[in-house]
Formats: sequence, C-alpha cells, structure tokens
Amino acid sequence: MSMIREFQFLLDSVSNIVFLTGAGISTNSGLPDFRGDDGFWKTNKPIFFKDFVTSSSKRRDSWKRNLALHHKLSEIKPNDGHHFVKRVLDQKEGIVITQNIDALHEKSGILKEKIIEIHGNATKANCIECGEIANIKLFHAAVENNEVFPSCLKCGGLVKVATISFGQSLNMKDFDKAKELVQNTELMIVLGSSLQVQPVASLINFLGASADLVIVNKDPTPFDTLASVVLHEDICNVVNQLQVS
Repeated sequence: MSMIREFQFLLDSVSNIVFLTGAGISTNSGLPDFRGDDGFWKTNKPIFFKDFVTSSSKRRDSWKRNLALHHKLSEIKPNDGHHFVKRVLDQKEGIVITQNIDALHEKSGILKEKIIEIHGNATKANCIECGEIANIKLFHAAVENNEVFPSCLKCGGLVKVATISFGQSLNMKDFDKAKELVQNTELMIVLGSSLQVQPVASLINFLGASADLVIVNKDPTPFDTLASVVLHEDICNVVNQLQVS
C-alpha cells in the first residue's frame, strides 16, 4: 500500500485526531521558516526574554521586528495545508497544536478552542506580569512615532508581543493540555515540523500504544522510524491527494 493510501486509510478509520504543525505548513503561504537557510534567525540575532525585561533598547528592537512581521502576516493567507486541517477538524474530534506564531490556523476559520498556539501569537500583545490583553496597534504606533511604549492599563507592567521569546518559559497550562490530548488521541498528524524543538517534540512520546503517527515534512525527523506514514514531500501536494469525509 502506498503511503498516501495508508494516510487515507488512517484518516478514514479514526474519529479523534491531533495535528502538530510547524513552520513548514506556512512556507507555501510565503512565510519563510524562521530557522531555514533564508529564515529570520539567520539575519536577526534573537532577543532574549531577560533582555526585553531589562533593556528599553531591546524592547524597542523587539517591537520594531514585530511591526515588520505584522506587515508580512497581514499580506499572507492560509494555504491548502491549513484548509486541510480545518476540513478534518470540522468532521472529526480533535485539535491543532501549532508551533507557529502566524495565526494562519485561526485565519483559516478553525475555532479558537480547537487551536493551541504553543509558542504564542505574533498578532497579539499582553502584559508579562498580569496577562492582561493589550492593543498591539498602540505599540506599533509608538515604534513608528518614536514614542514611549505604554504600560499595562491594568497593573502598569511591561507589555510584550504574545509569543514565547528565547529564555521565556512556555505556558505550562497549554503544554499540559496538549500532552493530555496527545495521550488520548487515535491519530497524530505532524505537518511541517522538524520535531527538533523541545519540549514540543517530546509530545510524540506521549502517544498511546495503539495510536498511529503520520509525519509530513520536507526533511527527515528524529521520529520518522516511529511513524506509520512518513512523507518527505510538499504538504499541499500531499493533502490535495486526500479526501476528507
């Protein structure tokens, strides 16, 4: 049986699916992989969380980068990979756990409660002290006008784009929820993740003994030998060969 036919068989035979998506699902939308050869981190030194907290210049650099990314994200749209995930989750029980901060799953129409953004969301902002949501446009305006950044309206704390920075702890509530869902799923489908970034890659280890794993990624991953289906191909080409019913 071909890998595509096996993928189709697994898709048809289960009622509960967990997706794990990485940067590779968004490249066909025009967003380069942050860690790829032409990715963001090749030309931009990471701003660590502790530096954001202690340095006003680093905070400004961080918001400048977010403004540039915001412009890019406003131009791109979900691709066939994102729409495939939506169609499946419209028909099956399940969730998408994404490492991406681009909000394209939400743009595709997936209900917010069916998305866990494990690394946050670059289109939103919140206070790092109390968690209060802030208007990200106010911080973009402060960058453009070279003004002082506003503080949190609730507690006066520092406001940051709602992503997990280098050196910043994950939201463990989200991670624990993701782990529980993986433990109870019948099928896990990985789309566009190298499965090398921890602790997200460790979620694979929580799959139940009877659960199946499908990996669709351009390059090999450390977990390929554990998967029932492995396809090192373009995600859109793969999903366009599948039927969702």
